[in-house]
Amino acid sequence: MKNTENLALVRIPAGEGRAFSVAGANLTWKVRSGEANGDLCLFEQVVEPGEGVPVHTHSYPEAFYVVSGNLHVASSGNSSESWDCNAGDVVIARPHTPHGFFNKGTETVRLLSISVAAHERFFDAVENADEQEPFSSQPLAAAFERVIAIGAKTDTHFLPLSSEESAPEE
Repeated sequence: MKNTENLALVRIPAGEGRAFSVAGANLTWKVRSGEANGDLCLFEQVVEPGEGVPVHTHSYPEAFYVVSGNLHVASSGNSSESWDCNAGDVVIARPHTPHGFFNKGTETVRLLSISVAAHERFFDAVENADEQEPFSSQPLAAAFERVIAIGAKTDTHFLPLSSEESAPEE
């Protein structure tokens, strides 16, 4: 049974939330699961031109809402499950569905990721690892290998890069 003692509206004003950048990801937590009675988490992500998140899976659902820009979303290189998404588009990745995204354009993309509390484990572990040994002090390929290892321990499993994806540049 859920705790209903602290039911109330909560407002997170524009520009607020706990921001962090690590291993090429620029995120701002808008809602942590603890603030939502354990039901969900939500973060805003800024994806600069040429950046993205490689195809990966996890055992829970995640939804993406494109706020601005054009985002290429793919499922393990399968062209029938690949879209160029614009502001207002929503993509849902069901549990265990391969998904990744990339900004192929020239403008910054902003998107919201909405998921369950379990999604926070990966990001918290990455942020903690960055505090222990900053990813920025390592070549991108080495930093990405660390992220892959963290993902394997926190239910985020990165798939091998397809021929359309490129390895992180040094």
